[in-house]
Amino acid sequence: MTGVQDVLAVLEGAGFQRLPNPLMVAGTEFDFEAAARGTQNSHDLVLVATEQVPLLRLQRLVAGLARSLDLAASRRPMSLVLMGDSAAADRIELERYARVLPIASTEPDLVAIEEAIAVLLPLKLPNAELAHGSDPINEVMVALGPSRTTSDHVAFLNAAANGSDAVREALRLYMNEGAGWTDHSEDDDE
Repeated sequence: MTGVQDVLAVLEGAGFQRLPNPLMVAGTEFDFEAAARGTQNSHDLVLVATEQVPLLRLQRLVAGLARSLDLAASRRPMSLVLMGDSAAADRIELERYARVLPIASTEPDLVAIEEAIAVLLPLKLPNAELAHGSDPINEVMVALGPSRTTSDHVAFLNAAANGSDAVREALRLYMNEGAGWTDHSEDDDE
């Protein structure tokens, strides 16, 4: 059962709280291999199951838990981490009640666990020093290179400093000029 414990450890590291086994909801016991609930950014109820539980029994457990959560007026979404060969089996019935997050192995490594449950984990943002790096417009100029930068590139980049509306207007003028159109209609010339 170390794979299940590893999944729980990753969840706990992300702020989830391990729930007692069997899980008790609205006076009914649900014997999943493990369960956790989100406490901070996530409100998911996460269930963990392996191929030790026959697929039909697992479908009944998940459906029964969904009904019990409805009776308890719970607004927690359910996610099911499904480990082992059953992860590749027909999951349509399970997906009616819970988001299914399959892991092909019952003894996955940390990377496989994190990839499978990534939707439950907080985003890892870049280092603050890197995030506040150089100016994006300067980065575009460097990427273009001095030999390939045209006056049109510079005009668009200057417009970008003034927002999306300025870029749209610069693009409209650029296209009109290329097509030989002017901004004046024939009515304006009269």
